[in-house]
Amino acid sequence: MVSVRLILAVTTTIGGLALVEPAASDTYTVIMQGNVVMVDGSPPPKAVGIERVCSDGQGSAPGPITDKKGHYLWRQDLDPMLTRVCYLQATLAGFASTRIDISNMSLSTFGGGSNEKTMPDLVLSPRDSGDADRVVLISESNAPGKAQPLYKAAVKALDANNTDEGIKQLELAVKAVPKFADGWNILGALYERQRMFMEARDALEQALAANPKLVSPYLRIARISNKLGDWDAATKAEDSLLKVDQRFYPEIYLQQAITRTELKDYAGAEESAKTALSLDPKHQHVNRAEYVLGRIALQKGDLAAAKQHIVSYISMDPTAPDIEKIQVQLDNLGSKDADVLKISLERP
Repeated sequence: MVSVRLILAVTTTIGGLALVEPAASDTYTVIMQGNVVMVDGSPPPKAVGIERVCSDGQGSAPGPITDKKGHYLWRQDLDPMLTRVCYLQATLAGFASTRIDISNMSLSTFGGGSNEKTMPDLVLSPRDSGDADRVVLISESNAPGKAQPLYKAAVKALDANNTDEGIKQLELAVKAVPKFADGWNILGALYERQRMFMEARDALEQALAANPKLVSPYLRIARISNKLGDWDAATKAEDSLLKVDQRFYPEIYLQQAITRTELKDYAGAEESAKTALSLDPKHQHVNRAEYVLGRIALQKGDLAAAKQHIVSYISMDPTAPDIEKIQVQLDNLGSKDADVLKISLERP
């Protein structure tokens, strides 16, 4: 395994030229270049920092700043004798980055005898993207005074995978400080993960009441309301989010597509589903929109288009919990056997 020395890769960028300090004799120099993109594939709104993070901390170091198009170039000196785990990530306030593992990188992976390598894109998405399976905690120091010890206890419980205790402590924290918006938001996310949908929606509404500038609660409320069959509440949450952001939460368009399908607005649903997919070119968040397009095509009586979309969805998301039922539906498109399966538009 190869890792990166802390003292190496001191890089300065001047007119696109990266300069690096001379390498020690037991290291070799590599040139990594790549791009940082937003979740919709567009360049970041401003220059973004690149950093190296290593398991032992000693190899961690800041790197170059991207140009206006999100491109970066970084010369680093790798030491084949070190065995720590290192990865690259981008840094931009309010956003989370994908990571690129560079631990096992060696010249043999570069090809052609070159020491230059083009890295996969680093993708930035909102720090709290509102994903159903993701709970984003805040720093303990950011919890308000009376709620802080209770929030710390909640974090400790959650770190130990004790969700019930974490919820209990968060309930006490928001009771102590009713305006603790982040506490309500985290509590709502935990309730949703526990499938306590009514409690989740109430907590998320409390979060928005305490801090109307939060965005992710709208997505969670839309998703929960669709699960509950409350199309009016789902529509309201979708419209509210889209008033403040139309780029970085592609799932809101998926939820809108689901709501519109249930309301038999098939033209609007198709537009929303296609927008969701266009904003997620890496297929990381809204693959289910492809299945929704299949269901819309079925409603229109277009079996050929339905088959195309459902086949595409199966290839995109082969581990979906209901994938076997969807395969049966595909095998029986247009028959009563497919109709009785009652597959949810939402991914289970």
